[in-house]
Amino acid sequence: MKTPLFILSDFGYSDTYVAQMKAVILSFAGYDCPVIDLTHAVEPGNILQGAYHLRSALPDLPEGSVTLAVVDPGVGSDRFGLAAFWRGRFIVVPDNGLLSLLPGPVKVWKLPPADPGSSHTFHGRDVFAVCAAKLAVDPGWTSYLESLDNYVLLQKSTFAVNSDELSVVVLHVDNFGNCILGVTEEDLKLVTPLHLLSGVEEIPLIKVESYFQSPADDVVLLLTGSHGFCELAVNLGSAAEKLHLKPGHYITLKIKRSDS
Repeated sequence: MKTPLFILSDFGYSDTYVAQMKAVILSFAGYDCPVIDLTHAVEPGNILQGAYHLRSALPDLPEGSVTLAVVDPGVGSDRFGLAAFWRGRFIVVPDNGLLSLLPGPVKVWKLPPADPGSSHTFHGRDVFAVCAAKLAVDPGWTSYLESLDNYVLLQKSTFAVNSDELSVVVLHVDNFGNCILGVTEEDLKLVTPLHLLSGVEEIPLIKVESYFQSPADDVVLLLTGSHGFCELAVNLGSAAEKLHLKPGHYITLKIKRSDS
């Protein structure tokens, strides 16, 4: 059975960019190589959102699989390309922070430079798709690559606790309008969220552990999603619309510390 290869990108669905990458993969790995889309709806250039999708999907992908993740606003610059190995799974990415949300350890190698004649603006096709296909065919291909001790991590924290407030970034807004936050249930062990601050308004929160239903349809819920991150939701509605939130926005939660 051929090694499955998964793809995520910010290329969208209206162009042929994804199909071009798949064509390169099949030409190197064989026409029977399973190629599965994760998503191509990452906001253009939004590395943090791409990192979220990568972190969310990887644990459920089979060990030995290869994931090609291309969100690359620095394409053509001197940033490296990386092959990475995390919990039995290979990843091919630009070295720009897409690995930031993966809890370590992550082993990384530097990818070879683009071949002469390659496009300076489409390394997803001309570099990363080729390398991902090579890994799918031969996981031992990494023995020919230079091992790296460091790789780029996004410097801005996804959350911060200050006094009686928690500032947290919106990683992603899903199709239901749920706002996935850059904080996990484990991160919240020592604090209890009380209210969401929206401008000068404080919106009460009801913390629900396992389901979206609430006593009133317009109540903002804080719960832990299937991906392990906390999220804001509105039963039968959109938290993003109600709170005017988009990926990259920061929100503030009033909190109570467990020791107070």
